[in-house]
Amino acid sequence: MYNWQKNTNYKNLENPDGSVKYIITVDDTDVEVTKDVYAAYASSARKMEHFERRLKRDRVLQDSAGRTVTDENGLPIKLPEREVSLEKLVGEEWDFESSELSPEDALILSEGAEVAKLHSCIDSLNESEQLLIKNLFFEGKTIREYAELTGNSKSSIARQKTKIIDKLKSFFEN
Repeated sequence: MYNWQKNTNYKNLENPDGSVKYIITVDDTDVEVTKDVYAAYASSARKMEHFERRLKRDRVLQDSAGRTVTDENGLPIKLPEREVSLEKLVGEEWDFESSELSPEDALILSEGAEVAKLHSCIDSLNESEQLLIKNLFFEGKTIREYAELTGNSKSSIARQKTKIIDKLKSFFEN
């Protein structure tokens, strides 16, 4: 049986005159505290002890007579923990969908008219300008990759990109 009293960092000592001294050990140093502080600390320590030892660890399935139920290999069937930490879920790579909108979705919803306007501005560009914007901004290609794809120099593509962005800004503002 586990002897919890030997493993605690709090104790009360009776003085020769009958008074009681309440001690909590912090960083290997005994600190004398009031009775109320001691009681609150001891209570929370006992709750934590109960939680760690009896609720979370090594719970096994039992039959109606209280005997441990075993699997086909003779091993006890462990029950899932009653509480699982976020760190454990992240470590096990669990992923839960959030009920909140992602920042991207919120932006699209809140500024849907502006996004639609931007797309109409892109549609007003000529075919080669649209192709450059599509490759650089929607497909994630670099200027170098697009230059190699089209056979143009990087500086030429960079200048075209700047001109097209300025053109889109003017379309967007009007």
